[in-house]
Amino acid sequence: MDRSPGVSPAELFTPNIRAAIDRIIPADRWPAGWAGGVSDYVSVAGQELEWVHPALSWLDSALDAAACADEGTSFATLSWQQQDAILRSFETAKDPAAAHFAALRRICWEGFYASSAHRGAAAQHTPIGLEMVGFRAVPDGVTPVEPEPVAGIRPDHVRRGYDVIVIGSGPGGGAAAETLARAGKSVLLVERGLRLPNSALRGDHLHGKRNAVYAPSAGPGAGHPRLAQLRDGEDRVIDGTGDASLYGLNAMVFGGGTRLWQGMSWRFLPDDFAMASAFGNPDGASLADWPLDYDELEPYYTRAEWELGVSGTEGSLTSRTPRSAGYPMPPMPTEPARELLGEAADALGWGWGPIPLAINSVPHDGRPGCVRCPQCVGHACPVNAKNGSNNTFIPRAVATGNCEVLFDAEVIDVRDGARSAGVTIMAATSTNPVELSLMAEVVVVSAGAVETPRLLLASGIGNDQLGRHLHDHRYVTMLGTTDVAVKSFVGPGHSVATLDHVHGDSIPWGGGVIVDLMSLLPLSSASSPAMLGVPLWGADHKEWMRNGRQRAFGVFGMGQEIPMASSRVTLANDLRDRWGRPAAALRKDVHWASLEVEAGMARVGAQWLEAAGARDVRRQHGEATASAAGEHSCGTARMGSNPATSATDRWGRVHGAKRVIVCDSSLHPSNGSVNPALTIVANALRVSEHLAQNWPTGS
Repeated sequence: MDRSPGVSPAELFTPNIRAAIDRIIPADRWPAGWAGGVSDYVSVAGQELEWVHPALSWLDSALDAAACADEGTSFATLSWQQQDAILRSFETAKDPAAAHFAALRRICWEGFYASSAHRGAAAQHTPIGLEMVGFRAVPDGVTPVEPEPVAGIRPDHVRRGYDVIVIGSGPGGGAAAETLARAGKSVLLVERGLRLPNSALRGDHLHGKRNAVYAPSAGPGAGHPRLAQLRDGEDRVIDGTGDASLYGLNAMVFGGGTRLWQGMSWRFLPDDFAMASAFGNPDGASLADWPLDYDELEPYYTRAEWELGVSGTEGSLTSRTPRSAGYPMPPMPTEPARELLGEAADALGWGWGPIPLAINSVPHDGRPGCVRCPQCVGHACPVNAKNGSNNTFIPRAVATGNCEVLFDAEVIDVRDGARSAGVTIMAATSTNPVELSLMAEVVVVSAGAVETPRLLLASGIGNDQLGRHLHDHRYVTMLGTTDVAVKSFVGPGHSVATLDHVHGDSIPWGGGVIVDLMSLLPLSSASSPAMLGVPLWGADHKEWMRNGRQRAFGVFGMGQEIPMASSRVTLANDLRDRWGRPAAALRKDVHWASLEVEAGMARVGAQWLEAAGARDVRRQHGEATASAAGEHSCGTARMGSNPATSATDRWGRVHGAKRVIVCDSSLHPSNGSVNPALTIVANALRVSEHLAQNWPTGS
């Protein structure tokens, strides 16, 4: 069989393969796999499916060989019972049969259960499997709202000099840009992502940043390689065009991670700011106290909640974080998982409450309330109710008249000096990229915990601590089965949490927050059923997708990761990006204390599920990502007073530099036991306010 890139779906998906697809997803009152979506999918997916060509070729021949041995005919002409028997033999055989059959199942799930968009396709692929399971990307009666795009500046309109150049439009860069623009400073905000509409960043279950199995729509795209330095000694080159879980889960779009997040907006607990004082440093760890405490950051937490827009309530989840004001919006409405786990928490004597979310629970700031779509996490909002730097800080910064935004442009060099600073930018135009050399009084670097140290190191700025102490969070998923349906396709996602196991007695090393597991996308459920005993294909699998999946329920633990100086971002020796600049090399070591945090979260997570009546409770185990870059990466430009143990001072100024300030998660000496975005915003408000009030002058 021809397996060249130009081979047509009709040649690859022979009668035998189509027959096998229709046994993997057989017809009942709903269509079989081929007619139900797989046919349309393979016709538009094109080159992305070249990986499966060898498997299809092998299976076509092997299916006929098996059929001929039994009946002297082709597989496609056998009865469905005979076809199933052959497929079961492939499923349990050794490779390559089992591996190739698994590849075919994957194509079935992608074609029947995943909404997706493909280059050159006239319309988005929306298979009937989504309707079958009750998944509606936009709830009935809701008309999507596309927000007015933030105006950008053309490269040929960029001035030669600004008071401040901010690199990156995520929560740190956005908050800094608004603060400085309001202080009367001229600001250029540089974002390497495209100015994509929300419609281009939602509803694609194969290319979304959180669930990408092919090139992610949220970037960064080709020409941005990274070198993963694995613990087994292997060096693996990963480009930004494949599985996001390998490259790093941070969204590289306008608004950064806040464009596609669910919006969990927690404050760190007071103890999180003094981890070294609380626990010391077990062998190999590099814990450090923050150079500030909770009380200093509290006014900025309040500002962050109001200026970003957070829905929440005071109660058990806020009892250890004193507040100067309440939340600007009430919490999101309740749902079955919250009720079930709330009752269980009461029985256990645990505190619990609705998760604070940067989502409009009611109309707010001129935008509507949440419509509870089922794909909030990893996707842009259909009605612009999700709050991020893209629709709060940055539009307000631009509205001052003091801030300009340059899209599709990458800073490749930062310069520091006694009297001025500057950057070199490669900016896209309608023809070829142009190089811009700009001056500034200050450069604020807010490119994230990987790209910030990479850029500074490549620019010759920073000390030996820059890039070290890369860490994230530890994660645990506990699964079980309930007697009643708990998680339907109603958003926004995680709903209820307990903080009783953060800096408590039940989990060592600061512990972690436990939340309900959000409803999974249909593709995830089909590929990895979250219940025991579910067949991997066939009529029973299809029936489970319709009626059993809703009883699969779990909780999710997110806890302290103990930093290590050996976990770091450095520059790759022989790997360059599209501009010829050194790529980031990532090394991630896991401390034994972090594994104790995981074990503790698994233990209390199981306890919560069992108290809620769940059966078959177990821990989900998956492969560790090759990359060290998670969604919550931090610590690579940690703040401190001593250059021997920190990369920046308490105000984000890089040690040894005069006019270069870091303003993102890189500054965090430790990462707490909750999502860090609200802390990034609060600290960015503190750092940028200090900068505006203490502007560098002269030499």
